[in-house]
Amino acid sequence: MTEQSTEPQVPRIPAYLLDPRPVVLIGTLAWTIALLAMMLMDEVDMRSVILCAVGVGVGAIGTLVYALQRRAVLRGSAGAQGGLDFDRT
Repeated sequence: MTEQSTEPQVPRIPAYLLDPRPVVLIGTLAWTIALLAMMLMDEVDMRSVILCAVGVGVGAIGTLVYALQRRAVLRGSAGAQGGLDFDRT
């Protein structure tokens, strides 16, 4: 007799849910819009402008790190972060 596994099969997560690019781009765009809005206001606390500028900077640095890591994964580098090749078959 053969024993069948009673564990349920977990479906694969779709690639569009694994892709962090839309979230990063929308977040960076939101910080950019907030920065522009703060700069156009007459009276604004400078700390708010700095906060928005830092948000844009963090988004830009995050995008750069993601792009470099993804390029390393697709190139096949041994030290690259795993899981960024979600859209390859």
